[in-house]
Amino acid sequence: MIKFIEIDKIYSHPDNPRKDLGDLTELAESIEISGILQNLTVIPWFSVGNRKEICTDESMEDKYTVVIGHRRLAAAKLAGLEEVPCAIVDMDHKTQVATMLLENMQRSDLTAYEQAQGFQMMLDLGESVAGISEKTGFSKGTVRSRMKLLELDQEKLKESTQRGATLMDYAELEKIEDIELRNKVLEKVGTDDFNWSLRDAIDKEKRKKRSSELIEQLSEFATEVDSRSNLRYVKSYGTNSDETVEEPNDADTTKYFYEAGLYFITLYKENIETEKSTEADEEERIKREKREARKVKLNEISDRAYKLRADFIKSLSNTKARKNMETVIEASLFANTGSGICIEYEDLAEIMGIDISDKDDIEWNDIVGHIWKQPELYLLQATYHQLDSTSERYFDWNGRYDSNEDLDYVYDFLQKLGYKMSEEEKQLQDGTHELFKSEEEN
Repeated sequence: MIKFIEIDKIYSHPDNPRKDLGDLTELAESIEISGILQNLTVIPWFSVGNRKEICTDESMEDKYTVVIGHRRLAAAKLAGLEEVPCAIVDMDHKTQVATMLLENMQRSDLTAYEQAQGFQMMLDLGESVAGISEKTGFSKGTVRSRMKLLELDQEKLKESTQRGATLMDYAELEKIEDIELRNKVLEKVGTDDFNWSLRDAIDKEKRKKRSSELIEQLSEFATEVDSRSNLRYVKSYGTNSDETVEEPNDADTTKYFYEAGLYFITLYKENIETEKSTEADEEERIKREKREARKVKLNEISDRAYKLRADFIKSLSNTKARKNMETVIEASLFANTGSGICIEYEDLAEIMGIDISDKDDIEWNDIVGHIWKQPELYLLQATYHQLDSTSERYFDWNGRYDSNEDLDYVYDFLQKLGYKMSEEEKQLQDGTHELFKSEEEN
């Protein structure tokens, strides 16, 4: 039954997951001209949170709480209406929250933060994930994905939604296992530095896990040390490699030691030579190891930058390529008149997303059949692959900053297509990165 109810007798629902109703000006103008074309759904005031049990004021018996139509109610007040059409229904508190959630989600009115808060509200009311799924119409997987947001710092989560973060961004965050690290990267969601910070965090976690594995293997025959005095270098194990530790043949008669670092773990053994290394020798060795560590770091962040560039290219559509055909053709001509790098068929198939898992040897015919499906996109991808390569760096063999016009061109090309450089990529490009500063200090 539809009933016209005075506006001053209708209250906003205190548990409405949508806290910001947005700009109501246009809706208020429409209501002022045409009236409200769709009725509000309301419940008796005391139905919210079992308030009937504590309601002693009889004047409140004819008051109502809106469940569907919060924006229409607020706009109607703004338009100066005195009453609005309403459908009066009965529903328990769980159903009220579920209804408001579903209504807002179907209209894409809720931010990810508000969705997470709404689901938490239902959980607090004793609802299960299965129950939330049934009441809202969302799959259990979707509900669980939203619930993951509740593990994050809520203030940082709210701030990230204001920066335009998407649910895909939050799904990417789930790749980070450590919650503190995840919250740290959350601060970058919605900024140009997000993808860089995400990859950096994932790399760090992989290194930490790999480091633990290496230490466990080395501990079988070696002792951890803080000082390398009078120890002889044996071998370094990179924490980004899959190399297995092999116990030395003389481990029963010789003492071995290891020193753990972020980028590699170094194995030493006792120096039994009568001639001890001089202070100058030790200083030179330390400098050499610092230089090698810096190069490892530079290579890692350069590889990360290449991965981000390649991922960006893979994310583009044929429509995007077609709209930027002048840029692509110009870059293609540049690539083909430059260094003359040859493209391997396997690499080209990979960047084009062609499945070659069942092929032992890749031939041109395995690729050419796909080209005319999305010709502009494949031209773009092939052009990019010829322009860029994992060997492109902003430093020389000694780890010192070295400008790179070819890589500058790659970045210029990508930015014309919408690529956003992270702050660390910019620092690599202009030579202001802290790793280059440490070289100058040495």
